[in-house]
Amino acid sequence: MKIKLVNDNITSDYTKNLLRSRGVDNIDDFLSPSEKNLQSWEDLDNIKLGVDLVKNTINDKKPYAILIDPDNDGFTSFAILYQYLKRLNPEKEIEYFVHSAKQHGLEDTYQVFQDKEYSVVFLPDSSSNDGVFAKEINAPICVIDHHEIDNEPSDNMIVINNQSSAKYKNKYLSGAGMVWQFCRAMDYYFGHEWAYDYTDLAAVGICGDAMSGLEIENQYIWSYGFSHINNFFLKTLIDKQNFSMKGIVNPTTVAFYISPLLNAVTRVGTTEEKLHMAEAFINGEKLIPSNKKGHKGELVALAAEATRECVNAKSRQARILDNIEEKIDIKINKKDLLINKVLFVELDDDDDFPSTLNGLLATRLTNKYSRPAIVARANDDGYIRGSARAIKTENMDSFKQYLEESEMFEYVLGHPLAFGCSISSYNLDKFFSYSNDSLKDVELGEKCYSVNFIRDAMDNDIDNLIRDVGEYGYIWSNQNDEPTLYIDNIILSTNEIQIIGTNRDTVKFTKNGITYIKFKANELIDELSGMKNIIMKIVGRCNINEWNGIKNPQIIIDDYEIIDNMYGF
Repeated sequence: MKIKLVNDNITSDYTKNLLRSRGVDNIDDFLSPSEKNLQSWEDLDNIKLGVDLVKNTINDKKPYAILIDPDNDGFTSFAILYQYLKRLNPEKEIEYFVHSAKQHGLEDTYQVFQDKEYSVVFLPDSSSNDGVFAKEINAPICVIDHHEIDNEPSDNMIVINNQSSAKYKNKYLSGAGMVWQFCRAMDYYFGHEWAYDYTDLAAVGICGDAMSGLEIENQYIWSYGFSHINNFFLKTLIDKQNFSMKGIVNPTTVAFYISPLLNAVTRVGTTEEKLHMAEAFINGEKLIPSNKKGHKGELVALAAEATRECVNAKSRQARILDNIEEKIDIKINKKDLLINKVLFVELDDDDDFPSTLNGLLATRLTNKYSRPAIVARANDDGYIRGSARAIKTENMDSFKQYLEESEMFEYVLGHPLAFGCSISSYNLDKFFSYSNDSLKDVELGEKCYSVNFIRDAMDNDIDNLIRDVGEYGYIWSNQNDEPTLYIDNIILSTNEIQIIGTNRDTVKFTKNGITYIKFKANELIDELSGMKNIIMKIVGRCNINEWNGIKNPQIIIDDYEIIDNMYGF
């Protein structure tokens, strides 16, 4: 098991010192953020122009139009904006549109807005770079976005974007956060206090788009939003996932149990399911006939029906991926693709599945074959475009940077280990030669764990460490990862190990007053078979288990190594 301590050895004030090592200055504000930590909406360029556009059109007879970007952040951005505008004028007609697949922006939809005269076309969470298409629409366009801007806007566009606003410091505010700030500006000009009613949606959008948890503004929106769940559809989703979430709503539980449901609909859902989900966000209590087997025709809340469809979409997505993975495995072996250090799967006509699943498939292949993977498909222009994934290892902490430095890719866009990419078919063989040569002596298969604390099992501060870190579960998120610890030299007799749970697949033991627990531990259980004494080392996370008002420190085991200590004593 390879580990790397990524900060100083912290021996006191564990959480606060860890945050300091991550660049957080005002620790007390960060742990208890307030409204003072919000940046003024006035620092966003063009926001007053956007508000004026609403003021001048909210009461005219022409409808508004909103294009929903096909992801978690896009749907929550839409929901905030739609509901606020409807409160300004309940009689105002507002039409909304979803993409047929998971395309972003105007390229595949701009013609829709040419069929009718709109007072404003709103483009939340998208289209900052779509001036070439926007100019074909005969209506004012209001873009409220957070993506980098590379192209000039058309004359009919108002672009409100934190990336291009020099005074706005938080470049990790997502589309939903930007729309929420726009609503705060409308509060000021229209004399209302409505924006905070939608903070829950902003919080989910920021979380779903994996924005940085080191931004104190994001921490405040999460803190307020997740403690004030107002949206009926969100309440329904959280109720559905309550067992898994254990009644806790924070960036981690939302990222693991809410965002995947919403994203499954955007990836594999039908147009009807996407529209159901959109309407559930804005009118979740509406009664509609159920399509549930055995209950068809019964009136149920739209939020409940949409939640059922989200769950079904996630299951359907898993089944599709299982089927795809089986076929791709055959292709990998047939074409001897594992001869290369980077697994590059070029899809063809026989690989009939949505491109929205490329990233998930690449993740599975990376984990299975212990190497970086790219899943892509050639287009008519000679470019092979798709998704790339890699695991963080001792020798590679950014696959994205590696591809950039090759200077062979048209683009690589996204996160260090998960991103989209495009390469000319002309460069593909060159890339194989380059990567096979440059990585020939590099071990890419064994994962290297970045840990924040290293301890021996008998160290006397583990209890304090767990209690300190475990109390702050609400702040951990993307770029402010939940702390991990490495515990060495756990000497055990197998008689000390319990196998528990309904499915008898959970391992639990206690050492030096600390409880260790491993879920879905069938592999570990098999390894322990026949052993009497072992030495274990683990990588895990701090957790506080509360029962009957008593809080007990425990470590959730993520990975482990065991040595048969047959002759130990």
